[in-house]
Amino acid sequence: ELRTPLTRIRLGLELVEAAPARKAELASDIAELDQLVEEILLVSRLDAADGLDVREDIDLAALAAEECARYDGCGVQGQSVTVRGDPTLLRRMIRNLVENAKLHGKPPIEVAIARHGDQATLSVSDRGPVIAADARERLFSPFYRVPGRSGPKDTGLGLALVRQIARRHGGDAAYHPERGSSFTVTLPALRN
Repeated sequence: ELRTPLTRIRLGLELVEAAPARKAELASDIAELDQLVEEILLVSRLDAADGLDVREDIDLAALAAEECARYDGCGVQGQSVTVRGDPTLLRRMIRNLVENAKLHGKPPIEVAIARHGDQATLSVSDRGPVIAADARERLFSPFYRVPGRSGPKDTGLGLALVRQIARRHGGDAAYHPERGSSFTVTLPALRN
């Protein structure tokens, strides 16, 4: 139901005789609304479900490399670590972390994957400003935006989804102020 008005607006926009720049701006606004609806629906689905619908063995480094390839100034390093989970959700988790770094940080964006015992860690770091200590835990709350640092394309759902997806996979997400901003996700790793 949330998408029906967006579809009608998108169709109406194609019929409108508008300046190309204005038409592009409206199309961007529609895409932004569509993304927000998608994130709200995903939060709702994750809240309502008890477990994962899909469980596959996934190479976390390969998945991170695929996502990082979509962005300029994003590099991946580390080792291959296999985790078990939903590849679509894990891809969304990585994308949200990289998007967050792109939106709020400063390049380069560095994605690192490592294995520490029975844990896989995925860190996304950038050279952006460090977030104040009193705001760090709230970063993972739905719709929270750091005062004075959030832009118009920031819905406040990206990091909440990251933590929700990590926890759904038996892990967690945290913020670490190292050389700028760094978010780390830990997940159970499969034995090699």
